[in-house]
Amino acid sequence: MKRQAAIDPPSFEPYFDLISRAISEVDDGFFKLATTYEPSGIVRERAFCYELYHQIRNQMDENDPLSLNGEIDKRGHIDFAKEDWKNPDFVFHIPGTHLGNTIAIEVKGTLGRKNNIIEDFATLLTFTERYGYQVGLFILYNHTYDEFRDEMRDLLYQFSARPTIDSIYILTISSQGGALDIEKLSSLFG
Repeated sequence: MKRQAAIDPPSFEPYFDLISRAISEVDDGFFKLATTYEPSGIVRERAFCYELYHQIRNQMDENDPLSLNGEIDKRGHIDFAKEDWKNPDFVFHIPGTHLGNTIAIEVKGTLGRKNNIIEDFATLLTFTERYGYQVGLFILYNHTYDEFRDEMRDLLYQFSARPTIDSIYILTISSQGGALDIEKLSSLFG
């Protein structure tokens, strides 16, 4: 990465509060989107992410030091190794500098595609280990933390010795208005 002027990046903790408040405002219709062929709803991550983005931006202060951006394409980014050209669903950062990299976020609405979840955790770990993000946050909606733990613990064990494992968090919420759980990835293995 290029050398940059010193920036004192904001702490990630207030942003976890902001995300928690915003996610509690996401309507049930975005947890499972009603369709003509499935009136009870289907999981559509992109629709959920758009609404979550909207709710977060509604609650952000206009003078916030960080920007929230969705799926910034890293292809061709000169500071990222080619194998790391990933696009987290969201990032909180200060555009134009790596020193403001605060939170990389991946979102999933189902435990059905376990390989995609494993890839999401690999991305979050890469962003915290190589590109200066303070933390990675994996958001799982439509499921509880216990469901996540039971389904994913053994599959994610491959990451248990990674140096930034304590910088990766899991936020789960089963439905609109449901309880939010936030745990560190390392808690799966403790």
